[in-house]
Amino acid sequence: MNIKKYNYIIIPFILLVVFLFVAYFGNQWYAMTFGNPGVDYSYIFLSFNEKMPFLAWTIYPYVLAYPFWALTFIYISTRSKENMYKILTMSLVTFIICGIWYFFWQSDVESWRLTSGLFINNDYATPRTDLNFTESLVIWIYNAAGPRNALPSMHTLMSWLCILTLRLDKKVPIWPKVIIWTLSLTIIIATQTLKQHYIIDLIVGIILAEAAYWILKDSKLVKIIRGWIENLNVKLKLEK
Repeated sequence: MNIKKYNYIIIPFILLVVFLFVAYFGNQWYAMTFGNPGVDYSYIFLSFNEKMPFLAWTIYPYVLAYPFWALTFIYISTRSKENMYKILTMSLVTFIICGIWYFFWQSDVESWRLTSGLFINNDYATPRTDLNFTESLVIWIYNAAGPRNALPSMHTLMSWLCILTLRLDKKVPIWPKVIIWTLSLTIIIATQTLKQHYIIDLIVGIILAEAAYWILKDSKLVKIIRGWIENLNVKLKLEK
């Protein structure tokens, strides 16, 4: 297989990574540095939140999220440049919306994480000393991600965007389709069972992805972004 013929994916992929890291980790840094605590939205659908169990083992599909999203984007991009630019446009626009929302209307799930039973005396700074490997991995994710940037859930958003790629490309073979559906839904469910998000975060993430799909999939913005990147690719000799 001639890998070089897929060089046109490089710039779009880099753009995705940059926009994601600025929107998510940039806002995490800002919230931690300047002490922006955010709002606790547990009161929305409170009864549902209170019934959600903590399942430490769901950390395993959760930690696969980043490589899964990347591989799904690359896979769809190798099948169709048109669909690549559509999902790229949806991703960039929704990342920008999330970044702006986090900056001005930060959210917080620290109290939600405390219900996991992983901490001593409900002290977020003091995890239990008898944690097993799986529970320790959850704590590591808690520390890496921080309790901010909850609403909307970007894990839900990006996993639902992966599902939307199947709506764009209806000829995806059965096994890739099953894998994408299964991992996407498992990651979305894990946002709840790991106490990473409230149900409202999940709902808004799906709504945002769906809105982007219906508004942007056939928009002029897709053509504008495609034209700009293709011109850049030609200059960089990534495509003819």
